[in-house]
Amino acid sequence: MTIKPIVYLLIINSFFTICANLTYGEEEVLVFHDSTTVYVLSTSPDGEPIRKELIDNVDAFRVNRNGYFTMRDRNHGNGAWYKGRISSSFTVTKQALPSIPPDVTSVTISQDGKLTAWSPPIQSPMKSELTIEEHAGYESKVLRKIYVDGLIPAFSFSPNSDLLAFFYGPPEAAHNDGFSLMLLDLKNPEKPPVEIAPPSLPTRLAPGRMNPAWSPDGKYILIEARYTGEDIFSSSRYIVSTDGLTLVPSPAGKLGHEGKYIRRLEQIGDAGSNEFIITEIKVSSPKEKIYIGDKLKIGNNHTKTSLSTSDQKIAYIENKEVFIYDTIKKTTVSYGTSHNNILNVQEFFWIFPRD
Repeated sequence: MTIKPIVYLLIINSFFTICANLTYGEEEVLVFHDSTTVYVLSTSPDGEPIRKELIDNVDAFRVNRNGYFTMRDRNHGNGAWYKGRISSSFTVTKQALPSIPPDVTSVTISQDGKLTAWSPPIQSPMKSELTIEEHAGYESKVLRKIYVDGLIPAFSFSPNSDLLAFFYGPPEAAHNDGFSLMLLDLKNPEKPPVEIAPPSLPTRLAPGRMNPAWSPDGKYILIEARYTGEDIFSSSRYIVSTDGLTLVPSPAGKLGHEGKYIRRLEQIGDAGSNEFIITEIKVSSPKEKIYIGDKLKIGNNHTKTSLSTSDQKIAYIENKEVFIYDTIKKTTVSYGTSHNNILNVQEFFWIFPRD
């Protein structure tokens, strides 16, 4: 695979931070998957909780903020892959993806729902491929296909669907990391992938720990890697600019426009505290925190908190029930538990479904 040389600016002793500050006209709703069933949670105009089971007997479910999703349907033998969409009325439309083998474990979809990317299980001797397909109605065609000696463990589309970021590592990366971040231009089929972040130093953590996370303007990407320190059992988060010229440490949080802020939900006090506050960190003043709103009291034995894209809502699990706290209305709504073990929920998805 052709890799173009890049000169990196690595700033070790400063935080680079960005946050989401977006405005949407539609209601923000919560979607989660308990390893079997997909649910959507919302509220009626009079504040009553709405909980709907969308799809059953599926796995490997992923949905983007516009409501486009991919999933593997377990009702069909070893599993069949589908893409689909959740509408604002919470109806689901699905389309089969017959070109994707059932043993593929992860498929991602672009924000406009027109592209999917997937990688089959690693072949012996340690070879991988990455396929990007374009969909128009019920017709699909291969847009790009990449073959490498090594691994491609994680990938994600840019917000405008023009680029695909993916991790690439040589065969030895399966055991000690060493993944680079690559960028593929989907509008230029002749252009090879470009390396925009160098190989991570060796770690003892699972390679490709998180999918590349894009800022809404598509200029920055959040990754997990290790570029400093002696502890091979640790890693940190870094922000990479898509031109490959900036690579800087970042705290965890939500990526946002123009690389100016990051926002996150922070716990106040000890580990058992039920008080939180939304904090904002500026790039220009990385040591200073701005507190957004008042202190928030969220349950007593909560787990798995998630701040919504708009910062208005916080989802959490307590005593095997899902709750959503509204930071503006100062209300907490319980949505009960799920058919399967609610503790199987790996991720909360905040979406803005449109018709």
